Amino acid sequence: MSNQTGRSIRAQLMWLSLIIVTVSVALSLAGTLYITLRTERKTLDQNLLNSASILSQVPLVREALLGEVPADELADFLDAATARTSDIDLILVGDTESVLRYAPDRSFIGSRYTGSAQTRALAGAEPYTFDDSGPMGSDHSAYAPIRDESGAVIGFMAVGLYLRSLTHVALTTALRLAAIGALAAAVGALLALRLSRRIKRSLMGYEPDAFARRFHQREDILEALEEGILAIDREGRIIFLNAAAAQMLSLAPEAAMGRPLHSVYPSSTLDRILRTGRPEYNVSMKSLKDVRVLADRLPLYENGALAGAVGIFRNRTEVARLADDLTGVRHMVDAMRAYTHEFMNKLHVILGLLQIGEPERAQQYIMDTTRTQQEAVSRIMNQIKEPSVAALLVGKTSRANELGIRLTLDRESVLSAGTSWLSPDAWVTVLGNLIENAIEGLNQTRRGTKEVSVSIREGADNLFLCVEDTGPGIPSALRRTLFERGASSKGHSRGTGLALVREVVEAYHGDIRVESETGVGTSFFLSFRREPLPAPKEEP
Repeated sequence: MSNQTGRSIRAQLMWLSLIIVTVSVALSLAGTLYITLRTERKTLDQNLLNSASILSQVPLVREALLGEVPADELADFLDAATARTSDIDLILVGDTESVLRYAPDRSFIGSRYTGSAQTRALAGAEPYTFDDSGPMGSDHSAYAPIRDESGAVIGFMAVGLYLRSLTHVALTTALRLAAIGALAAAVGALLALRLSRRIKRSLMGYEPDAFARRFHQREDILEALEEGILAIDREGRIIFLNAAAAQMLSLAPEAAMGRPLHSVYPSSTLDRILRTGRPEYNVSMKSLKDVRVLADRLPLYENGALAGAVGIFRNRTEVARLADDLTGVRHMVDAMRAYTHEFMNKLHVILGLLQIGEPERAQQYIMDTTRTQQEAVSRIMNQIKEPSVAALLVGKTSRANELGIRLTLDRESVLSAGTSWLSPDAWVTVLGNLIENAIEGLNQTRRGTKEVSVSIREGADNLFLCVEDTGPGIPSALRRTLFERGASSKGHSRGTGLALVREVVEAYHGDIRVESETGVGTSFFLSFRREPLPAPKEEP
């Protein structure tokens, strides 16, 4: 992405923020300026009124108008008053004929005050303000009557400010507020810059429309996947559900979004990831439509903290059926191959009995052999309903018989068809390697009793497997590294079977335990458990 994209989003945000700040500050300053000027005007008016009222009552002013004191004393006094007060530009004193007896400019003393501003004061009115254009310029002044001791009006007092002074005060106030506004705009620009950078980081450097476009593109891609995707947040609520997952799990996306996982999918164990924080791969499960599904479950992290979990579902109904058929056929072929070798030997026995003239014994031999084989196969098929596992056990039983080893299935063993505990390949890996290792170990010993016992116990919440043999046992030096690749007592390029068994057990979060005693035999115990589902949360 080019730098222009980054500058564009910053520029847009900065301009928008500056416009908002500028308009807001301008409106605020306009209101503040209006209120401030109005307040200052009222304050100035009151000061002028007070000054005019006080000065009009000064005895020196009254005596000067009556000619009792020299005019110079009045001039000195009022000059000093003007100099001491910053809010006064001019003071005028006039008699009843509006002849000025005092003015800041001495040239106006003795001239007649033009205008009508003083008329009300000469009529004895209370102090008031008036804007006028006098002999010394436009001004805003307060007027008050001057009275003698008897209360008769003998003149007027004017205390005022030139309008240019008022303009200066207003301009000073406006400039002060403008400086505050400029500072506010600068702060706003800085905050806008920081905000734009933060938003840019949150959008990963994209423009908002480009970010939205990419978001919708990726959402469309996720919706188009054949794999189902379901994600939950830290509280176990569904935050994403694509079309494939909705179809596999028979869920309506609109109704499921935002709801607790177990309220719409009670049998799900996806929230287990929220407790363990560990990913789970290739977990065989069944959806609400009884579809065979293989799931990967992964934790979601945000800033290093666990923020949720996502389940990726792959519909393996057809693939699993074909795999089961293929696996079953393969093991049936192995079983038939073993039966072929075994029955070739038995046919030789039958042929020999017939050749030596013992047809009755040949007949009895055939009946005994048939009954034994039928019983073994029937028991396996009745107890083990999963075709691939049953075929594997039948084949391994025949191979063991060829080698003079007795392989038996525990009478309490049970396994349902379509079991979700392990995938067909996982069953073959676990049972096939454990049984084959037991057979190979017994085949290398000269002991009289050679037996392998298999036990499979499937429950609602657990699965137990056990493979025991009466072989030579595992050397103590090999037990620590038993499940590592290459660890074997059989020689070079061996030792991968038990490593594969361990990988399957770990992938399905099971446990494996080994008990072995030299000269007595070895037992492998495997267990798998399902964690209990939490009670569904009630909807508010």
